[in-house]
Amino acid sequence: MQNLESWQDIEEIKQLKAKYIRYGDTQQWEEFRRLFTEDFVGVFDIIPRASIEGANSVTIEGRDQFVEGMAGLLKGVRTVHQALLPEITLTSPTTAEGVWAMHDWVQMPTSEFKGWGHYHERYLKVDGVWKIKYSRTTRLRTWEIFI
Repeated sequence: MQNLESWQDIEEIKQLKAKYIRYGDTQQWEEFRRLFTEDFVGVFDIIPRASIEGANSVTIEGRDQFVEGMAGLLKGVRTVHQALLPEITLTSPTTAEGVWAMHDWVQMPTSEFKGWGHYHERYLKVDGVWKIKYSRTTRLRTWEIFI
């Protein structure tokens, strides 16, 4: 049976993910940066590409590299992300894991991408604040067109 503190931690992680989606889609990069541990790792199995020759997957190590990469990639790009149906497990008082159903729509000047799948994440509580330590985006289905 979970106690009140456990439920509060789970709710804080849900709020963390909501901010991830909103700050990313609205390109609020400094606020976005605060959501991650410094040693954040992001793994993206299938990603939107500006051209058909672009890489289809990427692993990024480090919070600053991730945020700077996202800011550069998404400059002038419209995005909509949704994270749904959270499955969050507290693994210790300062660690947790989560799986979220996801959908995204990315409109670049030279392509359009839609994806459906899951975020698989690990969280760390740092100085009383939950942060994203690891995120892997997996896709069950994608749609992509190049203009």
